[in-house]
Amino acid sequence: MQKTTSKKSYMERINRLKERVLEKYPEIDMENAVILTRGFQESEGEPHVVQKAYAIRKQCMEKSIPIWDDELIVGNSGSKQRGGLVCPDDCWSFIDREIDTINERQYDPFHLKEEDRELFLEVVKPYWKGRSINEKWEKQMPDVVRTLRDCGAIYIDRKCVRGWGELTPDYQMIIQEGVEGIEKRIEAVRETLDLSVPGDFEKMNYLRALSLVADGLRQLGKRYSAKAKEMAEAETDPKRKKELLDIAEVCDRVPEKPARTFREAIQSMYFLHICVFMEHEAPSYNPGCFDQYMYPYYKADLEAGRITEDEAQELLDCLWVKFSETCMLQDATTARYSAGYPMFQNLCVGGVDEDGMDAVNDLSYLVLQATMDVQMYQPSLSVKYNLARNPDKFLKKVVELMQMGTGFPAFHNDEAGIMMMMNKGVPLREAYHWNPCGCVETSLAGKQRCYTSYCDYNLGAVVEFALNDGKSRKYGRYAGARTGDPRNFGTFGQFLEAVKAQIRFMLKAVVEGNQVCTQIVRDMECPVASLTFKECIENASDYAWGGAKYSIGDGLDAIGVADLINSILAVKELVYDQKAFTMDTLCKALEAGFEGYEDVQAMCAHATKYGNDDDSANQIAKDMFNYIADYIESFQHPYGHYNGGILPVSGNTPFGMEVGALPSGRKAYVPLGDGISPNQGTDTNGMSAVLKSCSYIPHARFNQGTLLNQKLDPAFARGEKAVESLMGYLKSLCAMGIFHVQFNVVDPEELKDAQENPEDHSDLLIRVAGYTAYFTELGPETQGDIISRTTQTHI
Repeated sequence: MQKTTSKKSYMERINRLKERVLEKYPEIDMENAVILTRGFQESEGEPHVVQKAYAIRKQCMEKSIPIWDDELIVGNSGSKQRGGLVCPDDCWSFIDREIDTINERQYDPFHLKEEDRELFLEVVKPYWKGRSINEKWEKQMPDVVRTLRDCGAIYIDRKCVRGWGELTPDYQMIIQEGVEGIEKRIEAVRETLDLSVPGDFEKMNYLRALSLVADGLRQLGKRYSAKAKEMAEAETDPKRKKELLDIAEVCDRVPEKPARTFREAIQSMYFLHICVFMEHEAPSYNPGCFDQYMYPYYKADLEAGRITEDEAQELLDCLWVKFSETCMLQDATTARYSAGYPMFQNLCVGGVDEDGMDAVNDLSYLVLQATMDVQMYQPSLSVKYNLARNPDKFLKKVVELMQMGTGFPAFHNDEAGIMMMMNKGVPLREAYHWNPCGCVETSLAGKQRCYTSYCDYNLGAVVEFALNDGKSRKYGRYAGARTGDPRNFGTFGQFLEAVKAQIRFMLKAVVEGNQVCTQIVRDMECPVASLTFKECIENASDYAWGGAKYSIGDGLDAIGVADLINSILAVKELVYDQKAFTMDTLCKALEAGFEGYEDVQAMCAHATKYGNDDDSANQIAKDMFNYIADYIESFQHPYGHYNGGILPVSGNTPFGMEVGALPSGRKAYVPLGDGISPNQGTDTNGMSAVLKSCSYIPHARFNQGTLLNQKLDPAFARGEKAVESLMGYLKSLCAMGIFHVQFNVVDPEELKDAQENPEDHSDLLIRVAGYTAYFTELGPETQGDIISRTTQTHI
């Protein structure tokens, strides 16, 4: 490594790397799918998990290994710089279904080259037809689940079309031990097994699978080393030649052996990271508490004079660009729920260590600076802020990053996160080390098995069904519980019981679906990810089989929080308390989408609204979401009780397109409220009132995470004393027990101009929900939802 680097020179490199990624239109990458298919064909007759591991090793041995100009950190999960990988053992059929439309679809289109199309039709499809996880799910899905899904009341297909995702490997393990250290763990367990003991044969096969993927990781590093040497021999620029030789030296060592330096540690973790994506390209493989496990290497290098702060910053910035290369390839329906090609690679800084003491260190600040420098949509940077332990200096740097308007970082109340982990059954000492996962979920590196966002359920549909005897207005089908004609509800209590009955019906149905899905996905083994789950090795049991130390019930996520609260309030106030109109009038108005009933719509729109610190709204929020949490936790998952969350991704937009007019005054088929945020434009008493209302939701019980969006006027967010005001606001959030907030700092007029002139705003980053995306890559409905959010001008 060069011993002197100025910020000006390294930013020139970073800008070139960044520009090359941004100019690439996302492409479907078929290379890994072809190699995987041939790997399964070659290993026919082996146990399924061995076939999977054999195919992954084959990918590592045969895949393209591009090293782009200017790169210092190398590796790519596919062959294209901005590509989406096809994982046919999860789901091949959506490619077949969309093969003629994926180039032009509304949300997250991908370019499919003709040669890749032919490979899919000639190699991939013929083998995988009838074999994929998604096909098994489609055939075995309970009828009640299918009906609710088809009527837009739930979205439940994630795990069967996108692989595992939503997990945090133990990157520290691969960095500290290397592949060779992990292989010693595997061998130690293998020596305890006896073929004459029932069950040990299956364990031997599983350990063989782990050994195959471990060797694949080793060989991938060696291949990159050889490629860098080859390129160095042909390189005429002395500076680049030296860089390539450095890359060759690093890759010759890691990930095979323990990392010795900061650069080796970064490269080792990134090799593991891309191999996890090769196994199942799914969102939310999370680098976790990066500043904590990387800091010892940075500190040692700095003290030994092997690196300067600027050189370390350059390596981090290079890594940040790498995180933005892979694009999430999803079917068209799923893309509507998380538009913008998000990978949800949630990397966090801050919080406390295993003793509950301040974990902020010098590297924490460099990580924040990397996001300031690079300003791309990945990694999805989060902060864990501990009110009692973390310093004001750290919080000030966090606010300065927020003021830039990129949507980063997501801010998490560390103490609420710890409580969420403990509610999952994790002891306090380990709960200290939780990390944000995906959007805003809670995870534990190398220890937690949990599909944190298995299902979304539509609270707008809950209200519609309660006022329409379980029938969807859009589809004219009975999908929910038959709760009777609402005109016969003589009291508010009867109406509220109908709402609760719809909630129970919907949640029970998704649990039924999850029980089926949980059995199906046992065949979706992930030996690469499991390689750093110590208990998976010790128990010779895959992550998919519940081999992790804490295997926890899957997450059921609410969308439409404000719509539920505001609709209940409107019915209570206008129908039962004030008798402003009858239930019959309300039902007719809703059926008509308020056309001809504009006076009813106006009264509904002016009824009490959540988000303004109103006692009646706060009480409804508290009661309803404790009720929902109670009901979710009453169900037993094969790996523990179920868990709730409130994290819409961008699902509030497509869910809203499935729901007619609501008593809240919301018109038909427009977006629902996002996360725990108030409905768009209804929070009129400032940010502090929003916080007070949000604090009535039992955050720690929705332990998969809760999400609060706030949009700030740039003049306010960047004005005099703004840093001090926002620091105080964030501390108040923590004191109130609220888990999360994230900010957009953007002028609504700029967003409108970006809609009309996208070519002038291609680099405009925006916080959608639990992720950041380029505004111009979002669909028009999602763009409109973001524009319509309340722009806050004061605390």
